[in-house]
Amino acid sequence: MKDIVQVVLIFSLTSVVMPGLQVRKSNQTKAMMRESCFLSDYSLKAKCVQIHQNLRCKGGFNDQWINGIKYEITHLTVTEWPGECFNVGHLHLHFPELRSLEIVNCTLLRTFKGYFRSDSKIEKITMHGLSSLWEIPPETVNHMVNLREMDLRSNMLRHMKAQLLIGSPVLERVRLSGNKWDCSDGGLDWLAMEEPNGTTKSRITDYYDLVCYQKLYRGKPLHKVMDIIKIDTIRSIVQNSHYKRLADLYLDNNSIAAVKELEGSEWFSTFRVLSLRGNYLKQIPVYAFDKAFQANNNIMHVFLGQNPWRCDCHFIPRFQGLLLKYKRVIRDLTDIRCSKSSDKKTSLVQISTMPLGNVCSNETELAISPINIVNIVLFALIMFILGKFLYDWRNFKNTGKLPWLSSVLP
Repeated sequence: MKDIVQVVLIFSLTSVVMPGLQVRKSNQTKAMMRESCFLSDYSLKAKCVQIHQNLRCKGGFNDQWINGIKYEITHLTVTEWPGECFNVGHLHLHFPELRSLEIVNCTLLRTFKGYFRSDSKIEKITMHGLSSLWEIPPETVNHMVNLREMDLRSNMLRHMKAQLLIGSPVLERVRLSGNKWDCSDGGLDWLAMEEPNGTTKSRITDYYDLVCYQKLYRGKPLHKVMDIIKIDTIRSIVQNSHYKRLADLYLDNNSIAAVKELEGSEWFSTFRVLSLRGNYLKQIPVYAFDKAFQANNNIMHVFLGQNPWRCDCHFIPRFQGLLLKYKRVIRDLTDIRCSKSSDKKTSLVQISTMPLGNVCSNETELAISPINIVNIVLFALIMFILGKFLYDWRNFKNTGKLPWLSSVLP
């Protein structure tokens, strides 16, 4: 009986432990599959069909196509790739004579590994239906000297670097419509900085069909958003009736050096969010900002960080007072710092917490303003007149002689 109980206990422990081992083994296998990026990873269920010089593979590559070099294939279509990674470097080794490459309906594909070498003969790359791919690394195609066309329509692309379009010296056409472009995170700012007829932008044949999809600019034409992003003045926005009801305005990473147009504008007293991060602002009209913030019942967030603020005794005391007064609205106080300089007391120092003695020290006297000069002159004149009156009065009392002015008057 005792032996039977021991056997039952051992069997129970085995049944409890084994599922854990199986789950762990399964997780390890999945992790290894994610780290692996070989064309041979999915050869068992792959189906490839060759018609003359064209090869179409679904779900991977059969062993016969990834063993050795296939010089006879010039056009390759890959569909329903079952992995998250696709190694284009290995693809180039097995199919060195490719002229055209299509990667279609690969919903799991997230990234590319390796790159096409400079001796690649591919002239056209087509990618459609890659619903998990957010960005194509520029180094994937940068070395291709024969690439003339890229058709990247109808994917999930959100970002794109300029290097992707300038790597190939003979690249003529790029199609990008039907993607989920994010126009608000800086990933496409290079488009805003380029001239309207710039070489890189002109290669995008459907540029005016591109639409922003993510966050702030959802549904807006990309080219119009880029026109706003590249501005160096806010006059065109504040004075444009089309933006009268604009609530949230993000103008990060532009070339704006002044915002005097905001003063007195109707929009400035009704906006909800204003972001001017990463521009060239050195100072702002503090009084105008204070007045607008007090009158604005809609205001929620203001961002002023990463600008080269001028730190002197004339501007900083008033600016610091504004920051502290509206610290619940101004959300990036830690990024609002003095511009970089040789003065260790102020260089890149956070303005809201900086001692005013750093900019208004005894060694650096505050420059006398014009109104103070006028006051000093008036005070001197008053003292002169008062002194002259006392002198004449005393002289008259002692000698009985009238002052010169009184003696000549009729």
